[in-house]
Amino acid sequence: MKATTRMGMSQNVAMTPQLLQSIRLLQLSAIELEQEVETALEGNVLLERDESLTPTSAGAEAPTPVLADTAKLAADSTEAPVSGCDEAAIERVDADFDWSSAESWSGGEPGEEGEPLEARRAAAPIEDARVAALEQLELMISSKREWQLAVAIIEAVDDNGYLETSLDEILATLPAEWQVSMAELEASLATVQSVEPTGFAARNLRECLLLQLDAIKAGTPGKNLAETLVAEHLDRVAARDFVNLRSELGATESKMIAAMDLIRTLDPKPGASRIEPAQAVVPDLIVSGVAGAWRVELNPANLPKLRINGQYERMMAANAANHKGLKDQLQQARWLVRGLEMRHETLLKTARVVFERQRDFLRRGEEGMMPLTLREVADSIAMHESTVCRVTSNKFVATPWGVYPMKAFFPSQIQGAESDTSGIAVRAMIRRIVDGERASAPLCDGAIAAILARGGVLIARRTIAKYREAMKIAPAKERKLLAQRVPARMAS
Repeated sequence: MKATTRMGMSQNVAMTPQLLQSIRLLQLSAIELEQEVETALEGNVLLERDESLTPTSAGAEAPTPVLADTAKLAADSTEAPVSGCDEAAIERVDADFDWSSAESWSGGEPGEEGEPLEARRAAAPIEDARVAALEQLELMISSKREWQLAVAIIEAVDDNGYLETSLDEILATLPAEWQVSMAELEASLATVQSVEPTGFAARNLRECLLLQLDAIKAGTPGKNLAETLVAEHLDRVAARDFVNLRSELGATESKMIAAMDLIRTLDPKPGASRIEPAQAVVPDLIVSGVAGAWRVELNPANLPKLRINGQYERMMAANAANHKGLKDQLQQARWLVRGLEMRHETLLKTARVVFERQRDFLRRGEEGMMPLTLREVADSIAMHESTVCRVTSNKFVATPWGVYPMKAFFPSQIQGAESDTSGIAVRAMIRRIVDGERASAPLCDGAIAAILARGGVLIARRTIAKYREAMKIAPAKERKLLAQRVPARMAS
């Protein structure tokens, strides 16, 4: 064995700082992008807002029709300025910037004080009901012993919010030196059950529902009867034995209806669905126009209006030797401007291809939604699937039918007899058929499948049932019973 030297050629992809920052900017939502721009403005003296820029000067008022020629779309999307940034900076990005220096780039890395990007974002809402319960108990419990007992109970609560372990078993696992009595543990359970969501840490469904009923204001119509039904006849309520129950309890039909309506408002799984605080959605794109002349444009309200401070730049050019400390900031500013430009160009190019495919949605709504994959869009814009995935994540589009996440325009495919149909389109068709049925004779799943088949969409009855349940549409038998109760309720 002896060492030899060989020459060869190879290709590889280098994750340069430019590429890393570009990838990160692509996947930011509108709110996150605004936070990123604010941070850049605070930390870079060479960046400033350009309030003189209007949507017209930024290119936002010069959208291209969706149905235009594909080659023209690609040309327009790269030639038209779309972000309102300083275009002159683009040509100077690589002029005198040493990208090999780690200090020359701050995209996504910890800042001067070691603060990462994640620390500058808003805290995510708490999704685990057990963690939320512990935070509430911290404000309610002052004794260390009570806290230890509460933690032991919460550790035995499952994902649905139920206490899956009996108090006897919990008591047996506690250290003997604590000398905890059953009465003390039951008192601790009552404290845990007092937190939100109501019904948390219940031992069974009956207790969960009774806890929620107990929290309802006294005097609410149907409350007393609902408590009786849940406490003593829950199995018969589940079996829908309403006629016999009403006769045995001596309740009128109106009181029975009020009690059942109240029971239906209760949450059988209080730990499974925590309600997150409502958040305003600002669309990144706007689709407008009429059939045959649809327009796809960036939302001018979301376009960062940034430019490099011309006075500082001229001062540095005139006497570069005295401004070495600002050189890195200048190059960072130039690359951020270019990165924003690339982000908006890619987003606009992707959206145009998506709505070229989804023209029927723009004309008919969700029933016209066609199946679409990331690969199809990626091939059309000559980019990788991962790039399309990033640019469509956390982005929203304002359409004539409402505001939708961009991911909604990539529905799964269902093979029909005459054409391909998406799952979203089928659900919209089912909703339309159910809304148009006679209340006295609702359609069963098989009848709905037959109607769809006549329209060229072949789909199994069990698939209809799955979509119907996902849309929370009751079976035909329950819809008929509900229709029969409405006249009685109006009469009462």
